[in-house]
Amino acid sequence: MILQNSLPVKLRLFLLCSALGCFVSPAAETQEWYRSNSSGMALERIPSRMVALHYEWALSVDRPEQQSLPPLLRPYYQPSYTLERRLLYNRGKLKRRQWVFRNSGGITRVNASLPADLASIGGSAADDNEGEIPPFIELFAPDRSLSEIHQYLPSGLYTTSFVYRDGLLIRQAAFLDREPLWTDEYRYTRSATLRGMDRVYHRAGRSTAEGQTKGSLPPPASDLRSAPPVQNFVEPGAPYDYSMMNDVLPALQLLPAARAAFDTDSRGRVLTETRYDEEENVIAVLTNEWAGDRIKTIHWTAGKDRGRIVFTYSGGDRIAEDDYKNGVLERKVVKQGDEEIEELYIGGKVMLRTVWKDGRKVSEERLR
Repeated sequence: MILQNSLPVKLRLFLLCSALGCFVSPAAETQEWYRSNSSGMALERIPSRMVALHYEWALSVDRPEQQSLPPLLRPYYQPSYTLERRLLYNRGKLKRRQWVFRNSGGITRVNASLPADLASIGGSAADDNEGEIPPFIELFAPDRSLSEIHQYLPSGLYTTSFVYRDGLLIRQAAFLDREPLWTDEYRYTRSATLRGMDRVYHRAGRSTAEGQTKGSLPPPASDLRSAPPVQNFVEPGAPYDYSMMNDVLPALQLLPAARAAFDTDSRGRVLTETRYDEEENVIAVLTNEWAGDRIKTIHWTAGKDRGRIVFTYSGGDRIAEDDYKNGVLERKVVKQGDEEIEELYIGGKVMLRTVWKDGRKVSEERLR
């Protein structure tokens, strides 16, 4: 007698399916099931829904009719498109819906990732499900280039549009609830190497357009390109992510910058960032020193102030950061495991120690 528990998992699932009379009905012939992962990849074809849902992650792929489209996606559909729906399950519970529209040539024109609960779009779903992918809709041109991204964030509908020339990205613009935020324009050498980028910050109000609420249908491409005019700038993510500066350069962040210009080297690494006010006066300059693909030091000037930020790496990961202003240490951050210990200094002496874990403050200690 063969003990069932001694059999491989796949064989046990197959025998279970056979014993229960699993079969593929004519109505389900277009539906395919796969063993999957948290990214929704089709890792292994599985014979039936019952067997697939025994795995931690399972993926269902089918080709529904137009009538099955959620209202949010119907404006993007064209009769010549074929539809593909991918449903991702975690331990038998539906976690995410993905819709893919392809044209007659098989080229993806729309890719949408939506939550299991479509009613949660535009609500607090992103806050309640930490680590979940925010809902988004990607639009592609016939040449496969990405033309727009609509992201449904707790703060509102964040839209990014892209403009290309001869296959090179020349412009990118960002909007929040239709209000322009910033636009970037890219500069290239004659050999098509990125030379630099100019960014313009728009001062449009944060008020939502009349009649539009969070989670409402994003404006179609033609609407975005014509109103309001974005003048002559736009971007797909700057060549370097300066989000770290929100902590280390608070004074600089408060300066009323109207435009920023980025100069890069032949590898696309940002060498300098120059910020201007509305009268085109220079208000701040940041210069990066690189070690391979990582910044080792940032030197900055803002008015009469001078500073530098020094980074330390281990095995490719940033493990420490020291921030100086006018030659005096003001802040130190050290990473230990999944925690970051931040110390603030006054007159060379540590005054406040804070421990952060996964981006959240877990403790704070005043030392003087």
